[in-house]
Amino acid sequence: MKRLLTMICGCTLLLAACSKNSATSGNGNNNPTPTPATPPKEIMTGSWLFVSVTSNDPNNPSPLDSCSYDDITTFKNDGSWMADHNNTICDTPRANLPGTWNVDAYPVLVIKHPYMIYKSENKIIQLDANTLKYERRYPDINEHVMTFTMKRK
Repeated sequence: MKRLLTMICGCTLLLAACSKNSATSGNGNNNPTPTPATPPKEIMTGSWLFVSVTSNDPNNPSPLDSCSYDDITTFKNDGSWMADHNNTICDTPRANLPGTWNVDAYPVLVIKHPYMIYKSENKIIQLDANTLKYERRYPDINEHVMTFTMKRK
């Protein structure tokens, strides 16, 4: 009888654990990022403007200078991207060197650029025809998270 009771408890725990994992879509949190019906690369291709950039760093909660909110970021279909400073330049203009991007492991967003000297980890948390929202971490530097929200231009 004890053996039967132990087996029933074990099965119940196993089923509860499995249902919890499937509810989080395997990403380890309670806010899963659904895969869009349209391929993410197709949705991201185009030009975007910043709406907000926030950080959980109490010393730097708004890490983007206000002069950068008119910058246009263009993700091209060939996997390259370009940032255009547009009308307001914050400091000495730098050449708009192209970088690369991909969403091959969606919701992971890989962004590379010659000025990005630190390893960053980016995760898309919202992507639709009008909004791109992603979180960025610099794991080699600190545990702070920056959240970028962009709208389609």
